Amino acid sequence: MEKLQKFMLKHPYISMAVILPFTFIFVIGIFSILINIILPAMMAFWLAGWAYTAIAGRPVREYYRQPFWYVRY
Repeated sequence: MEKLQKFMLKHPYISMAVILPFTFIFVIGIFSILINIILPAMMAFWLAGWAYTAIAGRPVREYYRQPFWYVRY
């Protein structure tokens, strides 16, 4: 481990170039999950709540005061 640390301290650019692909893949994975799963789910819940209030005739102000009115908290 000490040899690796010494090498990394002597050659920071080479070390960064070796580490970069792994960190890049990690970041791409996180953004992929956020953009493809979490963001559409949040928008779907928001749109479903908005449509429900419009169809059921509930006051829109109540929906904006408590955006997660369907969850008991």
